[in-house]
Formats: sequence, structure tokens, C-alpha cells
Amino acid sequence: MNTALNQGSGYEFVIFIIVFLMIILPISLFIYGFVVYSKNEIKGKKILIVATVYSLISTGICGSTMF
Repeated sequence: MNTALNQGSGYEFVIFIIVFLMIILPISLFIYGFVVYSKNEIKGKKILIVATVYSLISTGICGSTMF
């Protein structure tokens, strides 16, 4: 019974970190950028641009090496 729970390859944490960097971080940057955009337009635009570039690079380059 205990061996059925330990059948992972050991890379689950690495895969979680890669998915976090590819998907969750750009989404949180977008949300933060929209919140800042409502208060300070110039700073919010910069954060949204960084989030867009980050998501394009992470899904393009890192995504292609992952799959």
C-alpha cells in the first residue's frame, strides 16, 4: 500500500516550478499590472509590457524545450 504512493519519478517538484514560471507568474503580473494601472498609468503600462514579454518568452522558448 505504501509503495503505491511512492511511484513518482522525483521530478514533480521541478515540473511544478516550470509550470509556475510559465503560467502562474505571468498571470499574477497581469493582475498586478491592471491594479497598478488604475492608480498610476505609466507604471501600470510598464508592468503590463513586462508581463506580456515574459509570457511570450516563457511559453515560446521554455515551452518548446519542455515538450
